[in-house]
Amino acid sequence: MEMNYTGERMVPGKADSYTFWEHIYRYRFAAPYVEGEKVLDIACGEGYGSAALLRAGAATLIGVDVSREACEHAALRYGIETRVGDATKIPLEDACVDIVVSFETIEHVARPDLFLDECVRILAPGGQVIISTPNRDSYRECAPHNPYHLKELNEEEFVALLRARFAKFQMYTQRPNSAAWWSPRILSSAHSIWWKWRGFGRARLLMQHLFCPEVVRLKTLTEARKDPVQTILSPIGALSHLANPFAIRPKSAASKEVPVYLIAVASL
Repeated sequence: MEMNYTGERMVPGKADSYTFWEHIYRYRFAAPYVEGEKVLDIACGEGYGSAALLRAGAATLIGVDVSREACEHAALRYGIETRVGDATKIPLEDACVDIVVSFETIEHVARPDLFLDECVRILAPGGQVIISTPNRDSYRECAPHNPYHLKELNEEEFVALLRARFAKFQMYTQRPNSAAWWSPRILSSAHSIWWKWRGFGRARLLMQHLFCPEVVRLKTLTEARKDPVQTILSPIGALSHLANPFAIRPKSAASKEVPVYLIAVASL
C-alpha cells in the first residue's frame, strides 16, 4: 500500500516524472559512498532510498523522519530501522554515524544552521554529509511557491553554512537551468540559445532516447516506479549524463551553469 502523496515527500508510484527521477538520481549518487558505513537517512520519507542504500552495502542504516506515518510505512514496506524525529533534534547519539544522507531536507526547517549543527554532532570523526537543496533563485522559476519550504537557500548561503562546519566539501549540480552556449551542459539545460536552431530539439531528443531513455520514455518510467530500489541500484551507461537533466555532475565554474538543485559532499 502506498503513502498518500501530498507533494511534501516523494512517493514513487504517484509523484510526477521530474520529482521521481530527481530523487532516484540523488540516491544513485549516494550509493557508492555508503558501503561498509553507518548511515543516517534524514527525512527518509517513504523509505525507498533508505532501502536502496542498505542494499548498496551500508553496514547499518537508520531512517529518521518527522512523520510517524512515513516511518511506519518505511519500516513495514522495506524492513528498515526508522525513528520519528525532527531534523533539528535528531534522535541519535553523538558521533554515532559515518554518513548523513540528506536529500531535500534543509529547506524544510526554519533554522538550517541548527540542522547542520545536528549533522556535525552525530557524525563520527571524518564523517560526511551528502546533502541536496533547491538553488533558490533558479528553483523559484519552476516552483514560485512551495508551501512545504520554510527556508530556501541560494548557492552563496548554502556554501557559507557548509564552510563554517566542514573541513572540505565538493559541490555538484542537478537539473541545469542554463549554461554557457558552448558548454556540453547546455544539452541538458532548460534554457538554451540553441533552441533557436531548428535541429537542436531533435538532436537532443535522439540523445535522450539513446543515452537516458527515462527522460522521454513513458514505459521506462512505468517500469521504474514498480521497483524504485532496484532502479536506484541498476547500472547506468557511461554516457547517460548526456542531455540528462537529472544526472548529478561536479559543479563547473567554467560552464557557467545555473542549476535548479545544488548537491554537496562535505567532510569533517
